[in-house]
Amino acid sequence: MFICNNGNCAVMANLRCGSTNMFNYFETVEINFGLQGWLEHHNPIVVLRNPIDRVVSSLAFFWRDEGTPEFRLAEFARHSSPYLHDLTINNFRIIDFNIIEQYIPRKDTVKIQSVRTDTRCHPFITAKDVYVPNPLYTLEDLERCVETYKDFIANKERVTVDEWKELTIEK
Repeated sequence: MFICNNGNCAVMANLRCGSTNMFNYFETVEINFGLQGWLEHHNPIVVLRNPIDRVVSSLAFFWRDEGTPEFRLAEFARHSSPYLHDLTINNFRIIDFNIIEQYIPRKDTVKIQSVRTDTRCHPFITAKDVYVPNPLYTLEDLERCVETYKDFIANKERVTVDEWKELTIEK
């Protein structure tokens, strides 16, 4: 998970939610000042991605023939595990992952870059359709995360691109 505090805002981007892009955008080696620091910040922002898309993206990324099946399952679970229940504050705003390139254009010239999957599932796909049994979370956890996502994406205030630039680009 990427969590960065630049003074103006505290940004969280979970794995498979633009965390590598954020790391490169902020050009920071300190990628995590902690969830508690994010929760307590006066201007918390989260990059919000559909949990079903995260699962499918993780599948595409980790189900290649690299490493043992146990390693791939563990990494898949780590990169797709539900986390929205940890967002226990109400005052955070969001950046919709589906338009993240309006905020931080993806460059092919950056140092570390994860494999891009461009995963976006049809709205009729459910958690049950994509769930893979794993040691970190249950189908019920994923279903709860999907419901929380739907609530957040419908009701949370979005950070505008112009405001993002003001908050993150030093003058």
